[in-house]
Amino acid sequence: MRALLLLAALALLFPGCYYDNEEDLYGPSCDASVFTYSGQIGPIIAANCQLPACHGVNGENGELVTYEQVKAVVDDGTFRQAVIVEKRMPDGGALTNCELTLIENWLNAGAPNN
Repeated sequence: MRALLLLAALALLFPGCYYDNEEDLYGPSCDASVFTYSGQIGPIIAANCQLPACHGVNGENGELVTYEQVKAVVDDGTFRQAVIVEKRMPDGGALTNCELTLIENWLNAGAPNN
């Protein structure tokens, strides 16, 4: 009986010793109020879109290497439709919620070259 009580007491104590790192649970914080093409948007496009088989230099599906190339598809609406509305791009995997929010805020601000 004493062993059973000890086991029950230990079972109650162990969950209290568990440690969660907030960043591990929720991911890094996202400040989507600060967005620039050179600081956030360009690097997101470079990492997710500028692959040789996609939109890199001489890409099979057109280039999205320079700001001017990106701005052209922003201006005709295809960028917002593919990335924000349909979420079918990038082809290799989904963007994070933070990346999507940054891009949407940048688009809503007129897609400045900053």
